[in-house]
Amino acid sequence: MRRRTARKQAFLALYQTDINDRPLEDTLGRWSSSNQDEFREYARTLTEGVEREREDLDFRLSEVSIGWPVHRMSAVDRTILRLALYEMLYVEDVPAGVAINEAVELATGFSSDESPAFVGGVLRGAETSILGKVEHG
Repeated sequence: MRRRTARKQAFLALYQTDINDRPLEDTLGRWSSSNQDEFREYARTLTEGVEREREDLDFRLSEVSIGWPVHRMSAVDRTILRLALYEMLYVEDVPAGVAINEAVELATGFSSDESPAFVGGVLRGAETSILGKVEHG
């Protein structure tokens, strides 16, 4: 499975988990019982990682999304941002630029007309401020 497909699957599972306010394992269990495409290793790594680090991801996103508290973002945008920031911080072989571009693509396909610019702007801010702190401090 290509990583782009895995990201899309991870996004869909995380989004369902968020809007249904259910545990991730419930969502993944429903996927497997409904004969969805196989949920591969990278998608599972992403979903479990985002869930595990969600509090920290939300804190970091709130630092860079001035005027937009994470809880007030649309569920789609919030999920995309969490997923991309997780890859930027925790997946060593995914450059920040790739994570940002993939997030913008997800926003283009699944969110409002304004979302790609919003998602890209927040993540570029994260790249500058958060990743700069991680790499240099």
